[in-house]
Amino acid sequence: MFRRRLKKKEAPQFPKTIEGFGYNVNDKGEIRGIENGESYNFEYILKDRTYNELRYKAFIDLIGDMVEEQLQAEPYNFQKSIIPIQADPSSGEPYSHIFMTPNALTTTDRLLLLIPGNNTRIGQWTRRAMCDDNMKSGSMMKVATMAKERGYEIIIFNPNGIYWYDGKAQEMPPLTNMNFVMVPENEGPEVHCRYVFDKFISKVKATKIVAMTLGWGGFCLTELLNQHFDFFKERVKGVAMADSTHSSDLVDGDDKRVWIRSHVLNWAASNENRGEPLKDTRLGCDSLSSGDELAEFTITHCMDDMMRFIDTKMGDYIPEEVDDEIIKEEDLIAEEEELNEHVKVININ
Repeated sequence: MFRRRLKKKEAPQFPKTIEGFGYNVNDKGEIRGIENGESYNFEYILKDRTYNELRYKAFIDLIGDMVEEQLQAEPYNFQKSIIPIQADPSSGEPYSHIFMTPNALTTTDRLLLLIPGNNTRIGQWTRRAMCDDNMKSGSMMKVATMAKERGYEIIIFNPNGIYWYDGKAQEMPPLTNMNFVMVPENEGPEVHCRYVFDKFISKVKATKIVAMTLGWGGFCLTELLNQHFDFFKERVKGVAMADSTHSSDLVDGDDKRVWIRSHVLNWAASNENRGEPLKDTRLGCDSLSSGDELAEFTITHCMDDMMRFIDTKMGDYIPEEVDDEIIKEEDLIAEEEELNEHVKVININ
């Protein structure tokens, strides 16, 4: 009896440019359809999730290429630093990289650390925000612009670019198989952050350091706090977090929890009014509403507020103080006017 040999299914082929996908980037940094002006449509083929995920990955890889190219060009001028530092890219061995502005290690003044969440490529906050909202705010280009205007040098961590396959480091394991290896000495997001701290951050000369984190990046930062508290006490002035996953229960010691309470502020996805305080004792720091239920947009929609918090911790911005006595006097006047109107109504009757 003969059996028919099953034909191996060929991998789908996708365009090599975003224009080939039917999209372009307009002057505002928005990724929109060439014909309809709409944002990226994930459901290209109905009910074929595997194909749509492969297509989306191919598309987002092209966007990632654009982001990295622009971050390394004017006006940002980020430079790649290979990790592990002894790796030789020409040898074919696994390696990854982080981004730094030219004087990040040598400045004696200001330094900003950027630590993203999960499943994003270096230089990105969230893929959805890049595709649906704006490539510049969804990536780290907008925050880099704001930081450079304030005189910061910048280091961008790469906690997801640790999976090595197809000849390069990638932000997620392959979708269709498990044929990959981990980048040495960077076998997880926390391990990566420890490595970057030990090899780079611990050697910087900056005396005024701040950080911005998203999601799991917040947890990674508190792990660094546990291990290098003296460094944080002396040189880190403030940390702005978005949808952080850290927990104060995993922070070692009351002294570190007190530091978090006074130096860290978190913005969280919520349909409460933006800036409204949220009750979340898990974090050990104050938490404010982003005004949006979708976590993918927390950091992009709250970027101005997060930078203002950092400005405040650096002494660059002084919040307006509310005069309680003036408020009380105004309240009394309003109450008195309301009472007089009520008395008039009674007299008329």
